[in-house]
Amino acid sequence: MAEILRIMVLYYACEVSAETQFPSPQEWARCMGYYHAIKRHFADGEVGPDANARGYLAFREWEAAHPDTVAELRARSSH
Repeated sequence: MAEILRIMVLYYACEVSAETQFPSPQEWARCMGYYHAIKRHFADGEVGPDANARGYLAFREWEAAHPDTVAELRARSSH
């Protein structure tokens, strides 16, 4: 779980950055890589459209169930 938490911090940093500046193509690709890794993790490593949707929903459910952890990760992402 530690590796996915590290990836989440990087993903949240992308969200923060995108609020103030439009990402370059390289930044966009890097950030989307983090996002896809998170969805893949929450889809138990499966790939494909159905797994992508399941991973997204499971990630959002995890965020809702762990607001304190999400807040901590978001705080770490802004440093």
